Amino acid sequence: MKTPAVVFTDVAQNEVREIEMPPPGPGEVQIRTSYSTISAGTEGWALRQLFTWARTPYPCVPGYQRVGIITELGPDVEGWQVGDRVMATVGRWEGEVVSFWGSHAAVANTVASELYWVPDGADEVDASGTVVAQVGYNAASRVAMEPGDWGLVYGDGLIGQCAAQAAQARGANVILVGHRPERLELARQYSAELAVNNATESVAEVVREHAGGQVAFVIDTVQQEAAQQEYSPLLEHGKGQIVYSGFTPAETWASMADLQKRELTTHYVSGWTRAKMDATLALMAEGQMRLLPLATHQVDAVARGAEMYRMILEKGEPFLGIVLDWTKA
Repeated sequence: MKTPAVVFTDVAQNEVREIEMPPPGPGEVQIRTSYSTISAGTEGWALRQLFTWARTPYPCVPGYQRVGIITELGPDVEGWQVGDRVMATVGRWEGEVVSFWGSHAAVANTVASELYWVPDGADEVDASGTVVAQVGYNAASRVAMEPGDWGLVYGDGLIGQCAAQAAQARGANVILVGHRPERLELARQYSAELAVNNATESVAEVVREHAGGQVAFVIDTVQQEAAQQEYSPLLEHGKGQIVYSGFTPAETWASMADLQKRELTTHYVSGWTRAKMDATLALMAEGQMRLLPLATHQVDAVARGAEMYRMILEKGEPFLGIVLDWTKA
């Protein structure tokens, strides 16, 4: 069968076009996608051939998070039925256009081990961004904290916002630091107690006023040397914790000497696990992690999918969450 999909055709080139989708193979299911969420950072790097963890195999279908309904079972699939509502990560098939994670398609096959139940109460749009939300959850889960502790989250993108929400769910008071006014306003409403524009405000003064001058932890999703220099003095010597989350194609930037002198504990997180994905979906069902309010763009996937990537590359207008709607495809 043929199905519409987002296709990266070359460096900085993409389109929505029909691709061939075979029946599901052994251990796979076929899913009719309702919504998929773009991971603007990772997918933007991949579109520009800057994702250094894996080379982009043009032409390919990007994306690693979607929600939909199982429409067909391949051989040897157990525990799933046609009609189940699921969150899926990677897609899998063979053809001229390959899967580079492969979730931005109206219909695609997924190995059953990469399916997750969408619990009652979880919004489909929220669940369509579970992988990105889980990156934030993973970062917040690494911190040793007590309820009422103050922490900083650097980065006003989806990962930063989700990390702030997950830290709040653990009882932390969160100050989110960024530089995009429209994203900071969303953070104040949905993700953090306070949001600071460090291009115009002093983070140290805000920490002094609200947290007594020091914070228990920093979740760093921007990974820039200037950020480290700004937040390191705000962590208690010998007790402060930093979680580095996200991806950067740049060379190593953090000062190990600074971390050692201050005896700071550091964590590095990437990828996803079933336990953390399920925990993230549970928080969504409880209303403690929300992506829908952060979705500045929810668009028809076929009509405007390619346009969303041009917007990401050109930064033509402010955006945060970008959700592709496949329900009319």
